[in-house]
Amino acid sequence: MGLIAAAVICVAGGAGFYAAYSQGPKVVRQADAASSESTEVASAAGAATSSLYSVDNFDGSITYKGVRYEPNTHIKTVLFLGIDNSDQSRKGVGIDEGGRSDTMVLFIVDSSKKLITPLIISRDTMVNVDIYDNDGEFLSQGLEQITMQYSYGQNAQEASNLTKQKVADLLCRTRINSVVSLTMDGIEPVVNAIGNITLQLQTDETALDPSYTKGAVITLDGPAAKDFVHIRDTEIRGSNNERMSRQAQFMLALSQTARSKGISMINTMEKSAGKYLYEDIDADTADCFAKYDAAKEVEYLPGKNVKGTLHDEFYVDEDELFPQVLKLFYLPAQS
Repeated sequence: MGLIAAAVICVAGGAGFYAAYSQGPKVVRQADAASSESTEVASAAGAATSSLYSVDNFDGSITYKGVRYEPNTHIKTVLFLGIDNSDQSRKGVGIDEGGRSDTMVLFIVDSSKKLITPLIISRDTMVNVDIYDNDGEFLSQGLEQITMQYSYGQNAQEASNLTKQKVADLLCRTRINSVVSLTMDGIEPVVNAIGNITLQLQTDETALDPSYTKGAVITLDGPAAKDFVHIRDTEIRGSNNERMSRQAQFMLALSQTARSKGISMINTMEKSAGKYLYEDIDADTADCFAKYDAAKEVEYLPGKNVKGTLHDEFYVDEDELFPQVLKLFYLPAQS
């Protein structure tokens, strides 16, 4: 699977819905009031978290239902972020500064299986976002979509690392080794550098283009690829879920195209994406993306999408999440 395939899929979504901000010498985002349904889901999730498992802080092992699990040492993780604003300059922090991570894909790189498994995380996932002021000082936490965490970094590096830590917390504090972010204007030069991408649609996407019927074979150049993974109707509830499906299809197709052409993924990305790219990934892990196969299926976080006060809110189902975390990142301890 090519590293470029991973990065290109991490492209930004549409504009955010947030309006509730307090403005002043310091910009502070206040959490929106959730709907009653959202509150119930959040409360249930919090209760489940406290009783699901126990963690050994010394060796990182987890005991779940009487069984002890150890971290899979063959695993490395790479978080790819798609940023909705290519202007990464910041005068401060907050919704209007530096954009949001509207697409998040965690790639699980397994050296024992020579396999890379994508785990797609909804940008609407509700978490306790860490809120900082314009001087980078921590202020408080607020229940927000996880996409908002990126906006509180003072530069692309800090914003990426803040989001990386928040995703790690979401996944039961699973360690994330690397992070790469690509702004939306980076997708066209990257795709054009590889060549057109051909894929067969697994879903009906005629809302995006009348010719995008289920089963149709389509070819995407840079601009078309950007639209394919970026556009959604923000007026329609749940539209981000449909977009994530397109992104998964595109990612797999791009991976196959890159591998068939024998292109050096990391070099292509670095040369073509330029200022639109931020990366913190070691050479050995990057090399895996040029050699390893992609899993046949994409993983998604389990949970429920509900209608919030201003926007969609996705609440993770902790009872289903934890077994998924064990499957992806742990192995039963050897007696």
